[in-house]
Amino acid sequence: MPAKPSTKHPYAAIEHRVLDSAAYATLTFSARALLTMLTRQLTKTNNGHLQAAESYLAPYGFSDKTISRGIRDLITAGMIYRTRAGGFHQGASRYAVTWLPITQRDGLFLNGFKSCAWRDWQPAENKITPPKIRTDSRKNVSLTIVSADKSTADPGDKSTDNELMPCRGVA
Repeated sequence: MPAKPSTKHPYAAIEHRVLDSAAYATLTFSARALLTMLTRQLTKTNNGHLQAAESYLAPYGFSDKTISRGIRDLITAGMIYRTRAGGFHQGASRYAVTWLPITQRDGLFLNGFKSCAWRDWQPAENKITPPKIRTDSRKNVSLTIVSADKSTADPGDKSTDNELMPCRGVA
């Protein structure tokens, strides 16, 4: 009797604890897609040797800039770690996902590797952007950025004879 053909197919898996983390929730969709493509390369023993080369990712719609931004975002979020820097005559950079162990360590830089680094991710301090307010009617939709509170006044040039008076009750 001939051997039954295998019905097993490789798959990319990201653990639920990673998907449910705050670090993953803040990733851009491009960074999430890149993480999926990195996990697509995983086998039982090659974590730490994953590549994000444009030649590999271009058929999936990734540009060089998207890959660079995605790698930066994934490293910042603690999802991946750069195990070897690439460059001219050095080949592509290598990466590891942080929720899996690294078994083949030869030739990798692992001094800063931290298992499950995404758990320690903290949101960056957001730059406070001033709110936008409508200056005209809805037909002429132009928005202006407010630079100060309504209760503060700009003193203007010191050489002018302007007198600042507080206005109360003005909306």
